Amino acid sequence: MKEITHDAQKFFDLREFVLNGKSYEEVAEGFKWPRITKFNWAVDYFDVIAEGNQKPALIFADADGNEETVTYDEMMKRSNQVANFLSDIGLEKGDRVMLMMDTSVEIYELFLGIMKAGGAIIPASTLLSPADVADRIVRGDVKYVIAHKQYHNRVDEAGEALFRLKGLICVKSPEEKCVCESKENIPCWVDYREYQNYDENFETNFITFSSDILFLFFTSGTTSKPKLVMHPHHYPVGHLTTMYWLDLKPDDVHYNISSPGWAKFLWSSFIAPWNAGCTAFTLKYDQFDADKVLKAMEKYKITSLCAPLSVWKLFGSKDFSKYKFSLKKMVSAGEPVNPEISKMAKKLTGIELREGYGQTETTAMVGTFPGMKTKPGSIGKVAPGYEVKILNTQLDEVERGEDGQICCAIYPVKPMGLLTAYEDPQRNKDIFKGGWYLTGDTAYMDKEGYVHFVGRVDDVFKSLDYRISPFEVESEIIENQAVLEVGVIPTVDKKDRIVPKAFIVLNQEYRPNRKMALDIFRFIRDHIAPYKRPRSIEFMDEFPKTISAKVMRKDLRAYDEELRKEGKTGKYEFFESDFAKELNLRKRK
Repeated sequence: MKEITHDAQKFFDLREFVLNGKSYEEVAEGFKWPRITKFNWAVDYFDVIAEGNQKPALIFADADGNEETVTYDEMMKRSNQVANFLSDIGLEKGDRVMLMMDTSVEIYELFLGIMKAGGAIIPASTLLSPADVADRIVRGDVKYVIAHKQYHNRVDEAGEALFRLKGLICVKSPEEKCVCESKENIPCWVDYREYQNYDENFETNFITFSSDILFLFFTSGTTSKPKLVMHPHHYPVGHLTTMYWLDLKPDDVHYNISSPGWAKFLWSSFIAPWNAGCTAFTLKYDQFDADKVLKAMEKYKITSLCAPLSVWKLFGSKDFSKYKFSLKKMVSAGEPVNPEISKMAKKLTGIELREGYGQTETTAMVGTFPGMKTKPGSIGKVAPGYEVKILNTQLDEVERGEDGQICCAIYPVKPMGLLTAYEDPQRNKDIFKGGWYLTGDTAYMDKEGYVHFVGRVDDVFKSLDYRISPFEVESEIIENQAVLEVGVIPTVDKKDRIVPKAFIVLNQEYRPNRKMALDIFRFIRDHIAPYKRPRSIEFMDEFPKTISAKVMRKDLRAYDEELRKEGKTGKYEFFESDFAKELNLRKRK
């Protein structure tokens, strides 16, 4: 049986404390980050709980009915083979490996195997263009690219960036072939399945320090070019806060709806479930189908669900009563959930939808934790192990109920879930100030200590001297049954005043026209305070989004600014003043 190291024991002790915590107050009071010097989560933790463990670590299924269950012991042995294979083809400690893969059994084997072999992991979206791939190889200093066969063409077209690589690894089905055109100074694609020829035992020949870089994430880039976020080997320790927020226990089957290219997949599909020693479920599909997902949740007896706002919107039109679910707990993160969606989720399932907040740069740092009262419009309270305050621009704490920036203390103790740094020195100066990490997000904290998200610092604007939170206005408009998605930005009216404008994507049974615009303006006037109601709306077929499906507000702003500059209006743009008579504007303000 594998021996637990001195440093790993500290992790095990904190894990047990969190798993057995009776209340938020108890966990928050007793949670202390351990001092860990040498730690490799895959070797020092996972292998310890996995050896001889026949419990399912992973259940994989796809839309075609294929499925595979892998036990903890099997996952340990496979990842050992992967580590031996990677070491044999030249991967050295510190080499950065980019994975461009769909959700699969292989990606779990690789996460563990790369950790064991000493590599650093860069998850990449499968939607990347060849130019995006090249950018990430160069800025990420990538040495190996591992990709599913269907994405090879975009890697192959990455140009001169490929000269930097030590290896290319092809993940494919048995009937596919790894095609390799011989090109000078560019490595050939190696078949990933070769790992099966290697020993199921793995011995490291180096020390993994907890400060060594383990994960590097490119952010989604909603307001600027994607940034490269670096996390060290103690990052999985930081995800004990995520495990606690999810309320995972060893007997859970947890399903996180997310794509492997993003930090959220590592959070909730990989690290947190295995921190709890429970079963992770993952479902592969080419296009999200709510009915198929719900059927899978019933079939595989999912007890714990983590799904973003966009999924809950699609679930809203489905009949949950025809399914026999095993659900016990549900959470949402990634985008703030408006109260209407929370009420809908509770009505459909009978379970409270708990919110959480974190970033690519952190683990779960605010959340509605197990047993805590859910508060409409709030993302919850500060996570155990974090000291979070709402600060003004001078880094002074603001009064309760007053807006400020969400900031996390990094002195005297820096949370283990917080990033090491960005690759950009100037950006590091901007976010680490006076013993604080500045999140770039605006919120307020109420008298009970609940945090209420307002928006990105760059998105919040003033109109007629009133502070406008786009999220707040969007949350009110989304309650209209015709609205599928909404994005609010500042624009300029005919008097050169800054006023809100709402971009709207309608549900498929509705059409953009004058009557629809009038209906929505009537709804806005009935439900939204005068100072923050949009003075114009524009219907769109779809929003410009990042490859992680977040609305690109900067693109909406740029598009609107171009319209104003040219003195034009959008094809389906309507102004409140267009309906002066119908809305009786002269009599109402």
